Parts: sequence; structure tokens; C-alpha cells
Amino acid sequence: MNYTLETGLRGCLRHPRTMLLAVLTLALGLASVMTMLTLLSVLSADPLPGISHRLYIAWADSRPAARSGENDTIDGTGAGVPPLWKLQDVQAMRHQQADVRQVALLTAPLSVSNADGSNTRTASAVLAVGPMLSMFGVPLRHGRAWTPEEEQTRAPVVVISRALSQRLLGREDGTGAGIRLGRHTFQVIGISERWAPRPRPHFLPGNDPGWQGHGDEIFVPAMAAVDAGVEVTSTRQCDGGGFDGFRFDEINIDNCRWLVLWAELLDGVQHEAYARSLQAFAAQRRASGAFERAAYTTLRPMGEWLRFNRVVPDSVRLNLWLAAGLLALCLVNVAGLLAARFLRRAGEHGVRRVLGAPRRSIIAACLVEAGLAGVLGGVLALPLTLGGLWLMRQQGEAYAPLARFSLPLFLALLALALLTGLLVGLLPALRAARQEPALQVKTL
Repeated sequence: MNYTLETGLRGCLRHPRTMLLAVLTLALGLASVMTMLTLLSVLSADPLPGISHRLYIAWADSRPAARSGENDTIDGTGAGVPPLWKLQDVQAMRHQQADVRQVALLTAPLSVSNADGSNTRTASAVLAVGPMLSMFGVPLRHGRAWTPEEEQTRAPVVVISRALSQRLLGREDGTGAGIRLGRHTFQVIGISERWAPRPRPHFLPGNDPGWQGHGDEIFVPAMAAVDAGVEVTSTRQCDGGGFDGFRFDEINIDNCRWLVLWAELLDGVQHEAYARSLQAFAAQRRASGAFERAAYTTLRPMGEWLRFNRVVPDSVRLNLWLAAGLLALCLVNVAGLLAARFLRRAGEHGVRRVLGAPRRSIIAACLVEAGLAGVLGGVLALPLTLGGLWLMRQQGEAYAPLARFSLPLFLALLALALLTGLLVGLLPALRAARQEPALQVKTL
């Protein structure tokens, strides 16, 4: 075995130009696939590991009756219908399924200032109905989340991020301080760590796949924020259309759908029970006249919700297929180069066969050479992959900064490079070993 390995390694040093060409060709194909696979793996990663599998987005269609010729699958702007709820419908559904943790929320940029108004910042905020922080796993560094009693009484309490506390209050732990939201002063009861799942799964407004922004930094009970008259700019869907849903200083709660509803369902039994309850809720609202359309509901897990919204751009998948095509073309060329190398040494193989070497020894030596070409191609693909990811980060797409090198993925692809080299070299090796020794020796 040691002799076979030594023979294969010595074979790599012969005809170095063809070996170098094979390695470069393989490296180019592998780097293109590594670059796109790295990007795709980052974009397809679970935004909330350990949590997302039990979160489902629920929707009951409460829109006004369709006008003549109106498409039920799109809204008035031509975009897909967002799964938005009115506040009173959310409250009724949460009351009907009180044993299931449910959170209704929206995200929007809000202006916030310290108590005396001398320092004002704008940050992404989550306005929530329900235990949003615990249900979505927002990590708290100091303090606590709001209680159901505080939410019920619309107490002006808020949780902010550690970074916002530092920028706004000048200290990391701002618990107990007062900050201004809208017309009211809110007491900071908690400080969160940075929470920036990518893509942002909990609220995907129209034409936003969830890659923008730097995470949410303000978490506040929705009704306390409404009472404070915060200026909210977010996706909405209002009865009668027009701009009357969100005014400059207030939310038209009764006529607009502005919240998305998430439910935490721990198993299949709970999922089926909640789905039946959701459908029954829509039928009841339809029977009472609150809903004008026939009862229609959806209940999607978070992963399906992200795929439905195409958070991974189609262009990324297309580029991966193109890279795979390039790799296939490179493999065909490498197979030809290896075949030429092995057949050029037909006389050497014939002598070894005449001296008693079995065919498997010839095949093993050729595969050592092919495997080494694969490994060298994978190693050379590393700087090419880094360069490809750097080019991706220079693009103007919102997800471009996420194109970062992943060592575990590269190690897996390096093993794939070795396997690729062996597979590509297998057919030329078999062909070289099948030639008759007598004919090979005559050529010497």
C-alpha cells in the first residue's frame, strides 16, 4: 500500500503542466459552487434556531367583499395579500384560544428621546400584543419583560436594547429610566441583548424580504404605544382604501388591519386543534356579519412563511445552478486531462503489470493522483471563494453583507473536492488498467 501511494504521488510530479491545468480547472469550478453554496446556506439558515419550528403565523380573511372583477389573491396595489388582522379580531382570537400563547405585532421605525428631550434617536420597534419577548426568544440582559397586568392596564413600560440604552441614556443598564415615546414618558423595565434575526421572520411588510435593518431595539406593548400617539409607518390594509389607516399622529384601530398574529404550537395535536379553532373563529365572524367574505384561514409554520415570501432571492438559486453547470464542465475537462496523463504512462503501467502488479494497484495509484488533484483544487478554491464572497458583499443587495466565509461548510466542500477528484479519476484509471500489458510494453 505504501508503494502504491508513493507511486501515485510521484506520478503527480510528472507532466506538471497538465497537472497544474487540472488543478486550476477544478479549483475554478469548486470556487464558483462554494461561493454560491455559502451564500445560499447563510440565506436559508434558521433565523430563530430552536424556536422557529413551533411558531406559526395565523390569518383569517377579514377584508371587505371583493368588488366586481377584483382578484382575491392580490390587494389593491397588486401585491400579495398580507396576513394582517384588526385589533378587535386579534383580541377575540386570543380570548378564544387562551390556553395557547399568541402574539400579535408589527415592526416600525420609532423616534425615541430621553426624559428631557435633549437626545433623540430613531430605532426599529416592535409593537406587540402578548408575551412577545419570551415567545420569540429575545434575550434580556437586565430587568424583565412586561406582565399581562401591565399590558392590560396599558402601563407605559418599554424594553430597549443595550446599544440603544448606551446611545440614548449614556449607560448600558438603563432600567428604571424614563424615555419619551410619542406624548408619554415610558419607564424602561428591561434591557435586551442585540436581537437581529436574519431574515426578519416576525414581520415582513410588502416588498421587504426581511434583510434590511440592524435589528429591533425597542419592544413596547402595542396599546400603550397607541395611547401615547406614536407615529407608526408600517404595512396596513384599511376598509375603504385611502390613507386614513395610519394618520400622522394616530392609528385608525377600528378600520385597519395592521397586526400579524403568531401562535406557539408545540405538537401536531395542538396544531390541528388550533387550525380547527381558527377556521371556526372565521366562520363565527362571518355568521355575525363581522367578516364579509367566506370563512378562509391559513396557518403556516415559520419556515413555510419565509419560503412563501421568497426571502431567498430566485437569483441566488439561479446562480447556484449556473455554478453547478460550470463545475460539471470543469469536471469533464479534468477527466480528459487525467485520461491523457494516465494513457501517456501506458508503458510504465505495462512494465508494472508484467512484473506482477495487479490491476487494482494500477487503479489505486491513478486514484491517488486524481484524489491529490481534487484536494489541491479544493485548497486553491479557498482564496477564489473568499474573493467571490468579497465581490458578493460589494453588491447593493440588502443581504450582501451576510456573504461571509463559513469554515465548517468549507471543510465539507473540501471533502467533496476529494471525492470529486476520485470520481473524476475513476474512469480514466479503469481505462488505463484495462490495457493489455504486452501491447503497452511494445511501445517502449
